[in-house]
Parts: sequence; structure tokens; C-alpha cells
Amino acid sequence: MGRNVTVGVAGATGALGREVLRLLDEAPWRPDHVQAFARASTTVDFVEYGEERLTVDALEHFDPAQLDLLIIATPAEAAPAAIDAAVAADVPVVDLSGSQLEDLAVPLVVPWLNAELLRQPRSRDVVAVPSAAAMMIGAVLSALAPHGRLSDAEATVMLPASHWGKRGSEELSGQVVALFNSSTPPRTQFPEGFAFDLMPEVGERSSSGWTRPELRLTAEVARLSGQRLSATLVGVPVFNGVSATLSFAMDRAADAEWFRQVLLEGGLQGGEAASRRLPRPRRVDGERSPAFGRLRTSLDGTRQHVWLSMDNVVASAAAAVGVAGQLLRLAEEG
Repeated sequence: MGRNVTVGVAGATGALGREVLRLLDEAPWRPDHVQAFARASTTVDFVEYGEERLTVDALEHFDPAQLDLLIIATPAEAAPAAIDAAVAADVPVVDLSGSQLEDLAVPLVVPWLNAELLRQPRSRDVVAVPSAAAMMIGAVLSALAPHGRLSDAEATVMLPASHWGKRGSEELSGQVVALFNSSTPPRTQFPEGFAFDLMPEVGERSSSGWTRPELRLTAEVARLSGQRLSATLVGVPVFNGVSATLSFAMDRAADAEWFRQVLLEGGLQGGEAASRRLPRPRRVDGERSPAFGRLRTSLDGTRQHVWLSMDNVVASAAAAVGVAGQLLRLAEEG
């Protein structure tokens, strides 16, 4: 694939957008031309792309006709107008915002799980990258699916402040500092507080009692792996790194060593038994793949349990850059 393409990055001033820029600069197909966009309310004028300083232009006035592809890394509410403009100009879109996750006509793609979907016809040239939690859990269930029937999958997912974007991380930091100094903490993003505490319910509760983000996560995992899941989302006061404890039943006997080998072959990292080597948010910082540990079989032998952790920002950005590269390659092939 030629590198003489122009890629737009919407949301380039946020943590996720900056990581997309970093990984684009490292990509084997590194685009020579990148345009950075953010909402007009941003106070950042420039971002780094390798050794270049890119001017940040207002997303509200961008011209998609100048682009070969657009990566969306904005909050969900800012994405639809930009996506519609790009689609109208026949510019493919890779969406990280979450705004397209419930549209069944938009494929959910993780390059190392289901890249074949990119070759299928689409009503709109939009591809969504699933949430980091869905990628992490989907990787496990997809690795195990060829080896037997899975059922009754359950997960408790621990979301970091960066799940709520740059503002989430900044507010957690502000709350920590304020509480240490006995002053009033900022409570815009997290009105009930977050520092030194837990968020036992994430998102608006539906009539079923599950929150809408929990229901969306289960739908994402089903689309990625074909497996049903019950998920509880919990906010935890760490800045970055999503973690989960996952359990499920299998229709075959399996010991921990077999389980470990299947997950390693499926592209996950880790598997060490020692407690000091278990994956955790700080230990997986900067890694693109999910890591696992604490492989256990229930005492009655009917269920498998595994602990997971992944850098949600890096993994999401890596998936988006991987999808972008494959879309551009397919376009070049005609």
C-alpha cells in the first residue's frame, strides 16, 4: 500500500486521539499526510505526529473531500455529524466513539478477530471498533469457541477513569488532589465522587435493572464471538486499564494448562501462576493485547474462571489503526 494517503483524526486532542496519532506514526504504512480535528471548544492548537506539529482544525467545519479515510476518536455525541459528512463524500470511516455500536448495519471489527468482515458489502462505508471491554472478553470467548460449547458466561468489568475520556482522567486527578488537601473536589464528570471510591452502577438503568452500557456490552460480545454474556460494569478509581473477572461453563473437561495454551494461541498474553506477575492496569500499560491470569476451575468442576486486564486506550487505538490500514489496502486493490 502506498503511503501517499491523507488520514483525518477527529478528536485528536484527547487521550485516545493522541494514541491514534502515535500508532499511525509507527504503522508500516505510515501515512505521509494526517489532518487533526477537534471540537471548536478545544483549547489545544497543535498536536504531535512524529516530528511534525499538526494544526488542530475545528471538526465542525472539516472538509472530508480532502481525506482518504477518517478515524473518529471523539465523544459519542460529537461523532454522527462528522460520520455523515464523510459518508456523503465517499470517505471510509473507522469509528471509535461508540456512536455506531447499536447499528447492526455497521460491522464491529477487531483486526485480529474478524477482519474478514471488511471484505463484505456495507450499506455505508463505516466500520466500528468495539469497546475495549468487548474486545478483551470477545478475545477469550472467540479463542475458546472452536474447542467446545460455552454457556452461562458472566463477567464483572472494572472501568478506569479513561473510559470517560480525557475529562474523566482529569477529574479523577482533581478529586484526588482536592481530597488530599481537604478542599472541595470537582464533580462534573463524576457528580457522586470517584476518587478513593467505587462506582457500583455505570450508566442509565434500563427497565430490566441492567444499565444500558451493560446491555450494549453483552450485544457487542455476542456479535464478536457468538457467545451470550451477562456483564456487570463497575467504575474503579484508576486512571487507565480495563480489567475483568470472567467465568463460563464448558461442555468438556479442561484443566488450567490446557486453558492457558488455548488463550496464548488466541493471541492473549500472560498466564503466569505467580501472584506477583498477574496482569493489572499498571502492568499492562502500553500493551496492545489483553493479558490473563488466575485460571481456575470451580470446586464442582463445572465452570472456568479467568482474570483479564488490558490497556483500553492503546488497544482501542491499535484496533482502529489496524482497521484503517486494511480498509486503505482493500481500496488500493480495487
